Amino acid sequence: MVCLPKSLLASIAAISIGLCSTSASALDKVKLRLDWVFGAEHAPIFLAMEKGFFKDEGIDVTVLPGEGSSVTAKLVGNRDADFGYATADQVLIGAARGLPIVATAVVLQQNPTAFIFKTSANIKDVRTDLYGKTLGIQLKSNTGRQWEALKKSLKLDPTKFKEVPADGALVPLIASNRIDVGVGFYFNDALKLKASGEDVSWIGFEGLGVKMYSTSVLTNEALIKEKPDLVKRFNKAFLKGWSYSLEHPKEAYDAFVKANPSTDKVYAELKLPEVLKLTQSDDVKAGGLGSSTKAGWESLQDQLIGMEMMKSKVDVDTVFTNDFIK
Repeated sequence: MVCLPKSLLASIAAISIGLCSTSASALDKVKLRLDWVFGAEHAPIFLAMEKGFFKDEGIDVTVLPGEGSSVTAKLVGNRDADFGYATADQVLIGAARGLPIVATAVVLQQNPTAFIFKTSANIKDVRTDLYGKTLGIQLKSNTGRQWEALKKSLKLDPTKFKEVPADGALVPLIASNRIDVGVGFYFNDALKLKASGEDVSWIGFEGLGVKMYSTSVLTNEALIKEKPDLVKRFNKAFLKGWSYSLEHPKEAYDAFVKANPSTDKVYAELKLPEVLKLTQSDDVKAGGLGSSTKAGWESLQDQLIGMEMMKSKVDVDTVFTNDFIK
């Protein structure tokens, strides 16, 4: 055994502490603001944190719950948050209002809006089977605007069904048979009903022609100019979490439950697989996870203008990029 002088031991300890401090301080600290409160749809993000994917890229990320995609877009636009996770429509709407935001990856490629109903309602073709039914519509939401557009495109006769406001109440209204059909995100409302024991079905708007990019990673265009390498490293870690979750969904679920032990575990377990399905599309097959196209963004913009959610067009080349996922 070799005995070292106390002065030398103290020097070594000081150097070790200094190295640890330097290593810790070398991590880029960033804030990620989500679209909503923590849910199983965010499980791949918690998995990426648990697996150390962000730290592997030199990033110390703080994940914050959201209050809606529009709020998240504003917070990223004014640099209260470095990155956001919000719907693509709010990226376009925000850009049209002057927010300097850019989508760097489209994670959920498909539209989750759907007609949700008890299976016993026996709805197969919405062009005919909605007639005679009572529909619950979330009037103040994007889904309500989509319904108005779909009603026109399918040439449905509004005198043949009843519409009632159902903001934030689709699940109890369907469960109690006060409405026959609700229009909402199927991975939220439909699966809440399923988790409670209801035999529930849904018909997605995506298959009815309302194809829209959904939840995306966004950041401020100033951060892209100032620290493009940070944006690239963040995207790499973020998408690695989703890629790993696609291969290991149980690990993603476990990571989410570990970080959020009070969550409804039955609901979370039903939800995650359905969310993971939405990451896939022809764009992803062609360009990889998170990729999007100019045509896809232009289509989304045209629909938003048609739904009167945007008044005029913006140059979509300024609001999305695939440069940080290559």
